[in-house]
Amino acid sequence: MPAFRALRRYFRAEMSGIEHVPRRGPFIMVGNHNGGPMLPDCFVMMSYWWEAMGTEQPAYGLVHDTALGFPGVGSFLRKLGAIRATRENGHLILDAGAPLLLYPGGDLDCLKSFWARNTVDFHGRTGFVSLALTHGVPIVPLVNAGGHEVYVTVLSSPKLARWTGSAWLTRVKTLPVNVGLPWGIWATPFVPFLPLPAKFTYRVGPPIHLGHDPEAAHDPHALRAAAARVTRTMQAMLDEIVARRRLPILG
Repeated sequence: MPAFRALRRYFRAEMSGIEHVPRRGPFIMVGNHNGGPMLPDCFVMMSYWWEAMGTEQPAYGLVHDTALGFPGVGSFLRKLGAIRATRENGHLILDAGAPLLLYPGGDLDCLKSFWARNTVDFHGRTGFVSLALTHGVPIVPLVNAGGHEVYVTVLSSPKLARWTGSAWLTRVKTLPVNVGLPWGIWATPFVPFLPLPAKFTYRVGPPIHLGHDPEAAHDPHALRAAAARVTRTMQAMLDEIVARRRLPILG
């Protein structure tokens, strides 16, 4: 906690709406993804989470295989509640009555270009909606502005990822070209970097209740409609906090 609070000071973080996080029972928190591979916005958010929920209540986040596969990094993330991102694991966590954190946009969202940083795009993924309908749990929307300003991604190319073979090798579906510290420019999603002190602004919205409907959990049309509802809600939340920012990085 002291280390993560220090990150909050470095990024001048602000949080609103944390009172919307349910205090009991399972739920799914859904966020927009930023700033890979070090994900400073995730660690800052976790400090707010622990303040609101306490450190005794188990909570879990679904994490990409690649992050969990790094020596040392994977064990550290698992101690924080990270678990391999599969639908089966999502069911296990919700069946156990624990909260679940998801970033449905995954690597494509996390490694998007700088110009798309304030866009909520889950790239057609609806697994989080299927989980919510199957278990009858609410979706709690979380948005962050500033997390994708810790460097500048001038290009994010799924084609390059396929052509170079990195998509097959790492299961990361895009290859970003970044400008930042300390390397200047680099073209891989796996290089550690020094984050620019961008201002992080978070907002948690009221829970979205989709109901308990296991049949709809297997209906592609119902899943797309519900995912679009969540995306619209999150985009409106993000637009509101972005409108108050004057400049990138400075906030």
